Order: sequence, then structure tokens, then C-alpha cells
Amino acid sequence: MKRLLAAALISGSMMMAAPAFAAEVAYKLDSAHTETSFVIDRFGFNSVIGLFAKTEGTVWLDEAAPEKSRVEAVIAVDSLLTANTTRDEHLKSDRWLNAAKSPIITFKSTKVEKTGDATAKVTGDLTLMGVTQPAVLDVKLNKLGTAPNNQKKQAGFTITGQISRKAFGSANAAGMIGDAVDIRIEALGVAQ
Repeated sequence: MKRLLAAALISGSMMMAAPAFAAEVAYKLDSAHTETSFVIDRFGFNSVIGLFAKTEGTVWLDEAAPEKSRVEAVIAVDSLLTANTTRDEHLKSDRWLNAAKSPIITFKSTKVEKTGDATAKVTGDLTLMGVTQPAVLDVKLNKLGTAPNNQKKQAGFTITGQISRKAFGSANAAGMIGDAVDIRIEALGVAQ
């Protein structure tokens, strides 16, 4: 009986001493606090700044092994805003983003490379106007913790990158409207 009790105690203490294996946590993007913005040169005089107000998706964050993290996101093209309704309609038309034919922009990660304590390069497939191309985004984890307003675990990110619009089939006004499109996403994920 003493041997059985000793074995049980040793086994129990070994289980308690064993490290806990962290699993990935799914963070659903909060569309009210996630905005995808872009900047593109216009005639060399200035840049147009716009944003997509509707972004949805999920970040699966693995704190123990960040390189195993992944993300899938969908942006509604018709949520585009540039502070000018005429320009918004032009950009949503078949001449530019063709929202009627390609109503969403998608991103699905294929690789995460940790670059610092809170930074990573995320490579993925970006689909825009029906064309899929690889894209590399720089991701900074701003904060991971419990939100003071609702006590839910949240993760905040700043994401930046650049794409070539020509690579996605948009060559209108070449030489007048820039090819490089700078992207910035302020994203908030809520643990599920």
C-alpha cells in the first residue's frame, strides 16, 4: 500500500512539474476596431489615402511557437472610403477594383517568420480582383492581454506592406497613378 501511495505521489508530482504545452488561440478580428488602409501616388503631386471599413477574419496565435501562427482575412471592397464619394465610386467600378465582379479581397498566410520579440514577416496568398499573388507583410504585435472594458483576452496588431497593383492586373493610368500601393492594417483580435 505504501509503495502504491509513493508511486502515485511521484507520478502526480511529475505531472505537476511537466511543462504545460501552449496551444494556438483563435482571435476573431473585431471589425469595429480593424481597419485596412492604403496609400497610392496620384500624378506625382500627392497621395490618395483610403481605407476599407469592413475586414473580417481570424488570427490563430501560438505564443510558444509564433512561426506556427496563421491568419485568414477577408476585406469587403464595397466598404472602401476615400473621403470623396465620386472617387469611391470610380475605385469600385470595373475600371479599377471591380467590386461587382470581385467583391472581396482575401489573405491567407502560408509562412510566419519571427523577426523580433514582437515582430514577424508573414507571407501569404493575397487575392485581389480575382488574381492571387504572394504578399509579404510586416506584423507587429502591439499588445496581448485582457481588455479593461470587457475583460476579454485580446491581441492588437499593426501590419504594413506594399504591393504592385500591376501584379494584380490593374494597369489603368500607368505613369500617372502609382504602381506601388502601401498597406497599413490596424487589427484587433478577440480570443474565442
